[in-house]
Order: sequence, then structure tokens, then C-alpha cells
Amino acid sequence: MAYDPFAMALDRELIVRTALRLLEEVGLETLSLRRLAKELGVNPSALYWHFENKQELLDEMARAVVLTALTGAGVPAPIRNTWDAWLAHLARAQWRAVRSYRDGPLLLMAARPTADYQLSYLDEILSRLVDAGFSPREAGDAFVTISNYALGTALIGQQHERAGEIVGQRPDAGHDRHDHPSLARIAESHADQEVTFERGLGWLIAGMRQSRDVTSS
Repeated sequence: MAYDPFAMALDRELIVRTALRLLEEVGLETLSLRRLAKELGVNPSALYWHFENKQELLDEMARAVVLTALTGAGVPAPIRNTWDAWLAHLARAQWRAVRSYRDGPLLLMAARPTADYQLSYLDEILSRLVDAGFSPREAGDAFVTISNYALGTALIGQQHERAGEIVGQRPDAGHDRHDHPSLARIAESHADQEVTFERGLGWLIAGMRQSRDVTSS
């Protein structure tokens, strides 16, 4: 590839930051390397100095989102150094981090799965789980289950919010579609997503605690 001074003036961090900002504006489906290059004021070929393809860029964007989660994302580190406190911290941090970006859950689903940049955090949680009586396999399953719960609830929450925006633009938006008590209860759960998320998280961890106690007895 020929030397390109504009490409060399870029760096991966700037590209990722710009891509995440553009994601907020246009969404994952519309995000493209061509559009990103236009935002950066460079030729699209300049991006290939830093990323082999769009998939590699998505991987790096997801990495930035996960690292934001692991470094806080507004969630204080667990006060109790116990397995359940660490799992709860993981879930809350991931949930808030991916929800802070438009299509954040979809971005993580589009990225290739890897944990090379969160090894110390992963080691801490898994060692706590094993020390608490879980087998190494159960510890891995617990980590995956909690991560999937956080990602899944964030995805559904964003989809519901988007659907609400679309419904609000329709002429019949004033019609009460939740006259039925069951529909009203579901709507209430969607309306206060954090409360619903915390309740479900509590149930998950309580189930893990009970399973561990039964296995160890």
C-alpha cells in the first residue's frame, strides 16, 4: 500500500471514537467505512491503514464499549469482595455501558467474541466463583449467563424504546393499547427498565446461589 500522509495522521483511537459518535447519529445498520471516512475528512482507503475491514473496526468499537464497562460506566466497584457482588457488578456495568450507545447491544453481538482485553477482570470473577464452591465449568457458565442477561435486556430495552418513539409518531398514538391488565403490567415493566433489570438479576444470582448450595451439600 502506497504511503498516505492523511492515513498516517489518523490513529486507531481517533477512528474508534469517531465511529462510536457516528454510531450514535446513524445507527449500526447505516454505519459504513465510507461514511466514517467522510466524517474524518479522509479517503476511505486511509482507514485500511488501521483496520483490515469493517469487522475489525466493529471488534475494536466493541472492545472500547466493554472497557468502558469494566472501568466503571457509573457503576461503583463491589464493596463486598464476593462472587455474587462481582457478578452483579459485571451485569450492571455491561448493561449501562451498552445502553449508553445507540445500538450498543447490537454492536457487541456483531463483534467477534473475545476476552483478551478483560483477562484480569475475568480471572477475578472466575476465581471468586471457584473459591465459593462452583466448578470451573460452572464458573464459566455463570459468567456467560450474566453477560448474556445484561446484553439481552439492554437490547430488548432499546428496541422497546425505539418502538415507543415510532408509535408516538403515529396518528393513533393517543389510543390506550394497554387496557388489558396483563398488557398493562408488561408495559409497566418496560417503563421502569432498571427496576425490572435489577429484579431479574437478583433472581438469577439467587438461583446460582441455591444451585451451588445443593451441589455442595
